Amino acid sequence: MSWPAIVLWALIVPIALSRGPATLYAVSIVGACMSLQMLPGEGQTMNLLPQTVFAAALIAKIALAPGNLLRAAEAALDPARLGLFTAFIVYSVVSAIVLPRLFAGMVEVIPVSGADLTGASLLMPRSGNITQTAYMLISYFTAVALAVIGSRQDVRQYFLQALLWGGLAIIATGALDLAFYHAGLSSLLDPFRTASYTLLTDVEAGGAKRVVGFTPEASSYGGLCVGAAATILFLRPLFRQGRQRLMATATMLGLLIMGALSTSATAYVGCGVLGCTYLFDLTRRFLDRNAIGRDVLGWEIGILAVAGLLVFAVAALAPERIAPILDVFDKVIFEKSASYSFYQRSLWTRTGWEAFLDTGGLGAGLGSIRTSNWSVSILGSTGIFGGLLLFGFFLQKLFQRTSHLSREDAAFASALKLSLLPYVAMNQLGGTIPDIGIAAAMTLGLLSARPTERRAGASRAADRLAPRPSVVGEPG
Repeated sequence: MSWPAIVLWALIVPIALSRGPATLYAVSIVGACMSLQMLPGEGQTMNLLPQTVFAAALIAKIALAPGNLLRAAEAALDPARLGLFTAFIVYSVVSAIVLPRLFAGMVEVIPVSGADLTGASLLMPRSGNITQTAYMLISYFTAVALAVIGSRQDVRQYFLQALLWGGLAIIATGALDLAFYHAGLSSLLDPFRTASYTLLTDVEAGGAKRVVGFTPEASSYGGLCVGAAATILFLRPLFRQGRQRLMATATMLGLLIMGALSTSATAYVGCGVLGCTYLFDLTRRFLDRNAIGRDVLGWEIGILAVAGLLVFAVAALAPERIAPILDVFDKVIFEKSASYSFYQRSLWTRTGWEAFLDTGGLGAGLGSIRTSNWSVSILGSTGIFGGLLLFGFFLQKLFQRTSHLSREDAAFASALKLSLLPYVAMNQLGGTIPDIGIAAAMTLGLLSARPTERRAGASRAADRLAPRPSVVGEPG
């Protein structure tokens, strides 16, 4: 076990026992350490990441407060809140146990836990069925925990602050990766890269270093940057005016720059979806006279216009300045199909889809297959039934009504929904496992919080997590 893992294990208990939002902040900050193994011993086949550990601590902190287990059960079983997600979890756990045995030796898969990622092998029960089920359960219970306390306005404000801490951690790890690489000191970051993944940390594209931060590869880091930037961008009007909103803007821009430096095709596609979604949000705020954030709409449109004119001027007057950028973009996007990485990932996805068909649409069981497309991963693992439940849950959250909510709550919900779109798009290009991840689970949990709890008050766990009064707005 490396020294960063030892430090985090030493911090987890005091952080979890502290009053206030420290646990929530920690979950967001350690999300940048996606290649740090928290388990002792060499050659571990299971990877336990810091964010999983701290998310479990957050879940326990909320669950142990009086009355919260009942609130959690109510949220989990309510079809309008987390009912579909709960049904998916139950089915996926059963699938992880039954389906690999039912179709053992009959279906070819690329195993999640296998060392050979270039060839298919016959389906059989593997350790991946256990580990992937555990990851999915942690994500599920994170969503339940946030659904329990997420209706508190003060908790939401701490969530906004946690986004900033997490974004700054992502930027800092990327900057360290870049600086240490050019200084020839990359080996000093090895204690943060101990997971048993295939680590591609010193790769160049177009003569420039692909920034990976403390993640396994550039696509992971780029997707992390764009996902965090999207959430901060759409929630930006809800940050306090002044220093906090300025920090949110700076963090968002820093994340987008680091995402660009990752030269990841997944990140670039995510940026494209983010741009389209942002234009939709601009239009929505322009047409809605009561929309929060409409007061800064003129500034945003002006900045976009100036940026567009600058890009046009540089392209027209000094095209040699942007030629290297276009060259990298061409290699990353348009020449991607000729790379070995594209071939390998296409093989994963094709094999996963064939496993879905070969099992008659039942799937091979959660944790049985590796793909490079999240939708195929869900279908290949849990079949039609699991896909309908989980995709249905996502659609339910994306299209749930906000007209009955207060102005602040409606803006918060709308921003969270928009932030999910780049995440879903990027996962269609690089989602190797069914797990939705802690960040998306928190977003879905907040969208599943019961509006009436804003009036009646939340649990003692919410008080312990966020003891100060609301700074976003009073409950409606």
